[in-house]
Amino acid sequence: LLEKRECCLRVIIEDDGIGFDAQQAAYSKRLGLYGMSERAELLNGKLTVESTPGQGTTVFVEVPL
Repeated sequence: LLEKRECCLRVIIEDDGIGFDAQQAAYSKRLGLYGMSERAELLNGKLTVESTPGQGTTVFVEVPL
């Protein structure tokens, strides 16, 4: 989902895959998640990942316009 709002551009990507422990992944410096977060920060944006083992994953990216 791609949304243009007055203040920002918001992207939401979700799946119903196997999921993972998002808190543990945040501290592991996994290159995929770390790279996405770094790219969002370069655009003064924010990356949020919500995931639960067995229930899929949702990735939110918000970048100011």
